[in-house]
Formats: sequence, structure tokens, C-alpha cells
Amino acid sequence: MFTFILFHLFTLQALSQTISNPQTDYHTPYNFVEPFAPYDPTRASIFRYRQQQSVNLGSWFVQEQWMVPSVFECAAEPKIAEIDIANGGCNPQAILEKHWDTFITQEDFNYLASIGINTVRLPIGYWSLGPNFVQDTPFANVSSVYENAWPHVVRAINMAEASNIAVIVDLHGAPGSQNGQPHSGISDGKENLCTNSTYQEKTFQVIGYLASELCFVSNVAGIQLLNEPEDCSELANFYTLATNVVRNACSVPDFPVYLHDGFDLDRFENYVSAKAPDFSVQDHHSYFVYTPQDDAEPADNHTTDVQTTVTTQLASANDTLPHNLIVGEWSCALTPDSMKNESDPERARRNFCLAQYAAYTQDTPGNSFWSYKKEDCDPDWCFLNAVNNSLPSSFFFYGSGPITSEHYHLIQLLEPEVLILPSSQLVPRSTTHFPGEALSRYRHRSYTIAHRRQFSRDSTSPPTSALSSDTKNHQDGYQEGFVTAQKFALYGGSKLGFVGQYIWTGISGVGRSSQEAEETLYRQGFMQGLRDAEAKISGIVGQL
Repeated sequence: MFTFILFHLFTLQALSQTISNPQTDYHTPYNFVEPFAPYDPTRASIFRYRQQQSVNLGSWFVQEQWMVPSVFECAAEPKIAEIDIANGGCNPQAILEKHWDTFITQEDFNYLASIGINTVRLPIGYWSLGPNFVQDTPFANVSSVYENAWPHVVRAINMAEASNIAVIVDLHGAPGSQNGQPHSGISDGKENLCTNSTYQEKTFQVIGYLASELCFVSNVAGIQLLNEPEDCSELANFYTLATNVVRNACSVPDFPVYLHDGFDLDRFENYVSAKAPDFSVQDHHSYFVYTPQDDAEPADNHTTDVQTTVTTQLASANDTLPHNLIVGEWSCALTPDSMKNESDPERARRNFCLAQYAAYTQDTPGNSFWSYKKEDCDPDWCFLNAVNNSLPSSFFFYGSGPITSEHYHLIQLLEPEVLILPSSQLVPRSTTHFPGEALSRYRHRSYTIAHRRQFSRDSTSPPTSALSSDTKNHQDGYQEGFVTAQKFALYGGSKLGFVGQYIWTGISGVGRSSQEAEETLYRQGFMQGLRDAEAKISGIVGQL
């Protein structure tokens, strides 16, 4: 890792020394794409299954005029979308490459990591993959503008890796446009993807390329197939075909695929649930500023809605899914009409924002604020100014800072005290000092399972033959849940987020029976062990 970081810093220094005048001839002379760090399957698993504290990196590779108006100064009319910049004057390639190089830097990733953000959602367009992917699209005549786009995307992922941050790569703009909105890259208002087989095939090619390039990148936590698509009747079938493209291009069986629900929570709750055990994640976006009903409702009422109706909906959806629903976009924004009768607008905004943060953190395995930064960085939409204002000052799961070496040592020493079993039998603590051994001894799942079995063979525990099948299933689940909490905590203070998916993968991965009764007991034990260990870890961090 040290060698990789040195190489990365050397590359950035070399680039900075060869950039010409940014005002007249700005051009980043990429001759190659940076390599990714060597693939680490354990690290990848942690990043993909852990609970996400995330922000969107909006308007970095997909430009939105309301967020970065300065980038649109030389854009062609109507000056609202990426295509208008590419068709504009003042050397659009130079304008965009300067923006890619300066809008978000390594210092930004370091800052996010320092306050507990462990994931970013990275919106890109199909044009971000370079000239070969824009033929026969509106970007075909400006393909040269994007000759260095993909190296910049790769560099962004590597910067996140250097800060121990995971990346969800989000196809924000698909060929033909999935919703006709400017944030999909076009300014003609036309949605052509849903019913156009040519554009669908081009989108499959983009998705296949992303999967083949990124599924063995340790800090890529998944690919989002589309952002906010029109909820057309063909969408579910498109998702099925696109998921197959990912699975054929990527040999990692549990590489996550993210599916935005087209703002139809119930429809895609059922669709994603039916896809289990495939690691598919439903992405739902939660905003309160786009409808007449949003305007008519006072801020405090919106806060109450979040604490009641929204929380209930999310909890219900995650009961149906294998706990695979995230809120991939949300903000602190309310309309002027919602705020106009508030005697203390700042208090109302803060209460609204904190209510959302609490709901999305407690009731989903991931949430991502829109967006990290923008020009005129108002706290409604800009994470940088919302932190320690409308949002908390830090986002760590355990305490207000990272796990220290002292925490690390004590977390390793944790052992389950007693297992409370469905049959009311008590199983004494094993004398095997497994968690006190080096983390490398149980980094891989095979080590975890081997040690779990050692517990049942230890002379201080009842022999396996003396335990009922129900007892052993619960015991196995408890021990692995406890160890899982330790393992995630020792990776930067993480917590397991995609619990149902992780348990299913564990059951199938060790050849356990999938009979419903045994699975239920194993899951119950796993959840008890996971929560017991998390409570102990919280106690350790809170005392130091």
C-alpha cells in the first residue's frame, strides 16, 4: 500500500509539472491510465458489506449548471447540461479537464475520512468512458473533449482508495438519457433509453465495461446501473438484462449492483426482494422540494413525516428485502414556502436535517448526502457547510473519532460471555483465545469458520454430539455474528450494513443447509452475536 501511495503521489506531481497555462491551453497530458491497487478480497468484502456513511460527488464528472455555474460560462445554449459545455467555446476540453483536476482533490478525500465518511457515490456519464463510447450519440461530434475522461475517473477512485474510502460508481447519464433531465447530460428534454433498443444496447456495453474494469478494484463497492430512470414498464426487464451483463463480465459473485427505483418504492422493493440471493441494492432518493405538496407543508410537519411515515416505510422495506435498501440521495433543502412561517428557520432546518440523518442511518444500510460541494456552498445542498451546522460534526459509528491502536487491541480481546439459546441451555465461554490472536488469522472467511468450529471442540464446551441441532445452529450463528462485528470494527470502525445479504452469503459459502428452520435459528444467533459485540465495542470506545 505504501508503494502504491508513493506511486500515486509521484504521478500527481508529474502531472502538475507538465500542465500548461490553465487559462488558454489547459490540457492534462495522460499517456496511460493509473493502475489500481492490488485486489484484496477481504478489504473488498468489508467495503461492499459495511454500512455506508456517504456523500455524493455531484458535478465532478456530470455537470449541473445550478451547482457549478462558472463551468458553463462558455457553454452553448441553453447552458444547462454537460452537452452544452462540450459544444461551447473557450476550449471545452481544457475547461472540463481543469475542473476534473481541481474541483475535488486528495485533500477532500482525506477530510471526508477524517470525519468518518467511509463511502462516496461517484456520478459519471457514458461520455466519461472516453471517445469509443459516444459514437452515434449526441456526444459523437465532441468525442475528443473526453479523451482523458476515463483516466480522471480512475484517478478519482484511486484517491478514494488512498483515504480508505469506498466508491459506488453511478451511471448518472446513460446513452439516450434515462429521464430527459439535464443531469443525464442532455438539454433537449428527451428520454430515449426506455424504448430504444439501440440505446439500451449501448448502455449494456457501458455497464459491461464498468463491471469488467472495476469488479476487482478493492474499494469499488458496486455499480449503479442508472440514476433516477423514468419509471417505465420496461425498467424491470432492463435491470434484469443489465444485471446479467454485470454477472457475465465480473466473476465476483457478490459484486453489488445498485438499482434506482424510479421513485416507486413498493414496486422495486418487490423486484429486488425477488432477486435474492443476488446482491442487488435498491436505491431510493428522498427529497422534499419538488411537488406542490412539498410547498404546502411547513418545515416542522416535514420533520414529523420523516420521523413517522418515512421511517416506517424504510423499516418495512428493509424487512422485506435482505436489508438491501439505501437512500442514495437526500439533502437538508426545504422550499421557501415550507420555511416562510417558521419563527426560527435555522432551528427548523436543523431539526429536519437531523431527523433525516437519524432515519436513514438507523433504518437503512447506507445513505448518501447530495452533494459534497457546490459553488455558493449553502448548507441545504452542500455537505461541506452542513457539517457541524445542520448535520453532526462527525459520522463515526463508534465515538467521535477513528478506532485507535488502544481500541484495536481491546476489541481483539473481546469474547462472547454466554450464549442464550432457544432451548434455554447455557454454553460456557470457550477458553480458546481466538479474538486475541492477530487479525490476519481471521481475515478470511475460512479462518473465521475454522475458529468457530474450534469453539465447539473445546473441552470446556459441551461436545457437539451433546447439543441439539437447534442449539448448534444458534450457537454457530452467534459466534460468527460476534466475530463479524469485531472484523468490521477493526477496519476503520466499520459496522456490517447489508446484514441479510452477508448472512445469506455466509450460509451458502460454508455449505450450510438452507432449510428454513435451521436458517432462521442461525440468523437469530448471528444477529444476537453481532449486536452483543457492537455494544461491547461501543463501551470500549466510550470509555477511552
